[in-house]
Amino acid sequence: MGDLNAHHTWWQGPLPPAATTSLASHTIANWLTENNFHLRNIIATPTHHTRNGGQPSTIDLCLSRGKTIQLVIALVIDHDTTSDHSSLTASLSLPSNAAPQKAQHCWCKADWGSFASHIEAARMDLSNLQGTEDTLCVVTNITHLIHEATNPAIPRKDPQKQEAPWWNQNLTLAKRAVKRAERRARREPNDTNQKDRQYKQHNWSKMVRNAKTAYQIQQLQAASSKNIWKTIYHHNTHHKPIPPLNGQTTFKDKCDVLRNALFPSVNTNPRTRLPPDLLTSTKDIRHHTRPVTLQETHLAITHLKYGTSVGPDDISYSTLRHFNAAAPHLLPQLFTAYLTWGIHPPEWKTANCVVIPKPGKKTYPDPKSYHPISLQSCFGKLLESIVAKRLSQAALTSGAIHPSQMGAQAENSTIDTLLSTITPIARAISQKKAANRTPLRSAVLTHDIEDAFNQVHPATLWEVMQQRRMPQYLTEWVTAFNTDRKIAFSFDEQSEQPQPYKFGLPQGSPVSPALFLIYSNAMLEKSHQPHDAIDTFYVDNVCMVQMSTMIARANTLLEERTEEHLS
Repeated sequence: MGDLNAHHTWWQGPLPPAATTSLASHTIANWLTENNFHLRNIIATPTHHTRNGGQPSTIDLCLSRGKTIQLVIALVIDHDTTSDHSSLTASLSLPSNAAPQKAQHCWCKADWGSFASHIEAARMDLSNLQGTEDTLCVVTNITHLIHEATNPAIPRKDPQKQEAPWWNQNLTLAKRAVKRAERRARREPNDTNQKDRQYKQHNWSKMVRNAKTAYQIQQLQAASSKNIWKTIYHHNTHHKPIPPLNGQTTFKDKCDVLRNALFPSVNTNPRTRLPPDLLTSTKDIRHHTRPVTLQETHLAITHLKYGTSVGPDDISYSTLRHFNAAAPHLLPQLFTAYLTWGIHPPEWKTANCVVIPKPGKKTYPDPKSYHPISLQSCFGKLLESIVAKRLSQAALTSGAIHPSQMGAQAENSTIDTLLSTITPIARAISQKKAANRTPLRSAVLTHDIEDAFNQVHPATLWEVMQQRRMPQYLTEWVTAFNTDRKIAFSFDEQSEQPQPYKFGLPQGSPVSPALFLIYSNAMLEKSHQPHDAIDTFYVDNVCMVQMSTMIARANTLLEERTEEHLS
């Protein structure tokens, strides 16, 4: 389908006596005939109306060949446009892998009272769960109960396309006037109608520019310190399909390319078991266990990041909050059972992965030009946030996390990381000024661990937690959490079937940063850190500081410590 800009009797029909076909049009027609192309246009139906009042012509064509001939259901030509070309719309009957589009819930109209009544009427009790099979079936029943309560209590949004926020009624009237002027100019192509069409087209374009400018100014004036950058940043709202990746054009092949690039199987080599006494533990807490409490669940729900996209089960954090308010005993009982039996439901180990283009790229044929965003079950992430806090506390108690490791812990942030790095350097400088002695020079080396989460081997992580003598129930749950995970790519309005995700920690899980700190701390176990050296870790980022009276000596010591970390 396209503008061939060639006149031929095949699609134009009988030409006027004074008109002649060009050599180029004969060449195009002969090539189309030799390659068995089928014309879908109705012969002599014009698609181009010149603005100078000339004779209408047919130069926009729709052609098909081979198997596509049977797939074209209809071709519609619309002359009601603001262009001098008519629009051509072809309807095709194609097999589709498009994910079914669900109408979103209208949360502002939710009847949470009706939702709570439905949950309370179920009278579900989970205090007597027996065995892993019985416990695994419960999550299916609870998910079904939540959906039954959600559907009548929370209406769906109208799937109609929303207008641009800067659009107004005056623009609607102006656009209608432009279309009427276009039709008059085509029916009666005289100077008066042509000038009227040009004037109204110019006026409508000017009104659109003014409306956009006025809306942007209004948004900036109403912006606060919280949303000013979002207001200033211009988002491209036009959907752009993903181009061919590494030469692959089909949806399935693109998924394979993205999976190999973004989630590589880096642990394919045979794994060497850790020596039995490689790691030490400051305290043996293997037999420590405790149930999940009401307060612990309430605190986790309070600190959830609301507005997060839902996972495959279509349950949001807001729904879980109201579910817990209606039946506060269910979630602690359910989570306690999962931790007791050391299991993690398969429904919570499947993620939908969408890819977002990285800004500033001219083209996007490279799969690493995209950010992977894993949309996991909010239900599962609630349990994972509880486990993440327990893991951090247990790791600090048993020595599985070093005090220099920052992040993924309570009261431990990027500010603490910066202060831990800068304060010794600033103290050395101030002491030099005060005592008038030879200053300590500082050498700094920063680096990060490439593909950090993908580097974690589940079996090695289990051995690390065992040698650190961490609680056995957490060790068993982590093993189940890292087993049989799946991920499914979704883009261009298509979704693939979930595929196995064998290695590494899942991106976007609340528990992954804590597990990576435990895993990466193994290399700190054998390092000797002198008194004039500072190592600071923030998840997968490392900052090493070495101080000495001579900068050359500081650099040498820093190189030796780096080699020790990498060995």
